[in-house]
Amino acid sequence: APAGGEGHGSSALAMPLQQAIVPTTVQMPLAAAHAGEGLPETFWRASPGARAKQVIDHAVAAGGPKIFAVAPSDLTEPRPRMQQCFVASVVDAFGDGGEDGELDTYEDETNDSAEARVFKNWAASLGLKLNMKDLFSDSCSGIVLLKVMERLQPGSVDWGRVEGTPKNKYETVANCNYAVKVAKELGLKLTGISGQDISEGKEKLMLAVWWQLMRKDLLQFLDELDMDQAHVLTWANAQVAKSGTDIQLGRFGDKAIRSGVYLLQLMRAVAPKAIKEDLIRPGHSELDRQLNAKLAISTAHKMGARVFCGWQDILEARPKLMLSMVAAVMSVYLKTNSYTKDDVLREMRQGSVALGSMRASQRGSPRGEAPAGASSRA
Repeated sequence: APAGGEGHGSSALAMPLQQAIVPTTVQMPLAAAHAGEGLPETFWRASPGARAKQVIDHAVAAGGPKIFAVAPSDLTEPRPRMQQCFVASVVDAFGDGGEDGELDTYEDETNDSAEARVFKNWAASLGLKLNMKDLFSDSCSGIVLLKVMERLQPGSVDWGRVEGTPKNKYETVANCNYAVKVAKELGLKLTGISGQDISEGKEKLMLAVWWQLMRKDLLQFLDELDMDQAHVLTWANAQVAKSGTDIQLGRFGDKAIRSGVYLLQLMRAVAPKAIKEDLIRPGHSELDRQLNAKLAISTAHKMGARVFCGWQDILEARPKLMLSMVAAVMSVYLKTNSYTKDDVLREMRQGSVALGSMRASQRGSPRGEAPAGASSRA
């Protein structure tokens, strides 16, 4: 760091970069790119937005799809959740620097850690401000699980029975036993899972608990939305068509969704300020698809949508989870416009009539240059 820059590494993530230059962990990609040289003077002289862009560009170049997708404005404005996710992905990709300042080698995440990230993403989208760093260690007191259960079914938890700050193992296990009891009352099947297992952080069993909680929320969410799959798909195709993108899905497991372009254009149609079009990659290469998928997850968080899947699920086009992603975006659309189900159905009918008229005019073109259904952009 340049002279007088002792404070660069001590900033809180909640502070925008106009006030705090760049947290030390975010400097890792740049440090890796300039190993042995220190950060270049041009970096410190640049504007906050330019510095943020350099950090992101170097992180993506070095870490690829392992890096949580953000825009420069996410680092320069007070958006702590986006900044925490970005920093966490940088730490995962580059390590914590070690005692001697060397960057650790990144180890590919296991299936379990990938699942854990999905559950953390989902929990973060519930609006509970849980600020979990590690799914397992943060769940073993039972309190986080109880907060999630209360969110899924208000009034299900008697907080008078919960020790808010367990002082010993006995109180921790008591909290976890109560969490198991409430979970069973909510209809979760926890055969063979005890409060002791949760308090000890047994990962396989805790993943089973988290999966059932997320599944319950997903089913409740789709039920409350009260839209069948055909309506959700028709609405989404109409929104994406308005964006000028030619991609249309025939089903939620359609391979076309794997590029991430469809989801990003859908989000952009619903919440234009949540994503800039120039951040969307064509999706032709595997790297493009992975970066788009990560950007879709971060954009869903930014626009306030519920997140029930991980970026890997987008690449695999898992039908139920893709339905959940599109339905979550639709829910934001309904809330933003104060629409009811009937409003959306009426809008879809009007859109179908307009689209049919456009295609009819194309078929009647005297030059015959635009066959039925063809895109004028083709």
